[in-house]
Amino acid sequence: MSQIEVKEVTFAYPLREGVGMRAVKNLSFSVEKGEFVALVGMNGSGKSTLAKLLNGLYTPTEGEILIDGISTSKDENVFEIRKRVGMVFQNPDNQTVATIVEDDVAFGPENIGLPREEIISRVRSALDAVSMTEFADRAVSKLSGGQKQRVAIAGVLAMRPEILILDEATSMLDPIGRREVLKVAKELNEQGITVINITHNMEEAAFAKRVLAMRKGRLAIDGTPKEVFASGLLEACGLKLPPVMQLAKALADRGFEMPSSVPDEEELAEEIWRQLK
Repeated sequence: MSQIEVKEVTFAYPLREGVGMRAVKNLSFSVEKGEFVALVGMNGSGKSTLAKLLNGLYTPTEGEILIDGISTSKDENVFEIRKRVGMVFQNPDNQTVATIVEDDVAFGPENIGLPREEIISRVRSALDAVSMTEFADRAVSKLSGGQKQRVAIAGVLAMRPEILILDEATSMLDPIGRREVLKVAKELNEQGITVINITHNMEEAAFAKRVLAMRKGRLAIDGTPKEVFASGLLEACGLKLPPVMQLAKALADRGFEMPSSVPDEEELAEEIWRQLK
C-alpha cells in the first residue's frame, strides 16, 4: 500500500447558481513513503487545491484520498490525517502565532496537550532540523523571509508529521531564502520524511526525484525531472524549462554530450569546460 493514494478524485468549489467549478478532475496517482515530489503547474491548474485535499482541509466531491490507508473524507479521521500530513503555506507571516521563535514552534504541541518536557524536546529537535536553534529566543518579526519560513517548517515538524507539503512556500522569498528552504526540505527527505513541493518554479522541480505536472485540474505529466523536461509537454502546461536545462538542450542540439541527470549550473559549466578542452 502506498503512503498516499489519490483515487479518481474530483473537487468542485460551490457557486451561487449551485453548479460547482471543478478545480480537480478525475485525478489518480500514488506516492510512496520517502519520495520527494514536485507538484507543478501554472496558476489555476489545481495544485494548491490538491494540497488542501491531501491535508484534509478539503474533502473530495468525488473519489477518495487515503493517507496510510486512512480516508480523508471521514470526519473522525481529520485529526489523525493532520498529524501525519504537515503543511507550510506561501506567506510565512500568515503562519506566525507567537512573537518569539520557540513559542511559535511550541504552539502546535501545546494545543494537543503534550507534557512540558515533551514540548521542550520537540521544539529543540525541530529548530535543530531547520538550523534555527540559535534563533530560539529571537522575535519572529526580526527574521528574514527565509528564516521565517524555516520557523514555519519547524512548527510543522514539532507535530512529527510523516509527510511535509510545501504549498508555494518559496514563492515570496528571495533566492537566498529559497535555497535555505529547499536545503531543509532535501535534508528532511533524506531523514525519511515524504516531501511534496508545490511550485511553478522549474528550477525547484529539478531538486525533486519525481515531478507531477498539472493542467486544468488534471495530471498531465508524471516522471523524473529529466523525463519531464525532455518530454516537450511542459509548454502545454504553461511552464518553461529551467534556464540551465534550456542551455543544456541547446548545447545538445549542437553536438555536446549532456549529463544523464539534470545538471545544476556548476555541473553544466564543468561539463562544457571538459568537452571544450
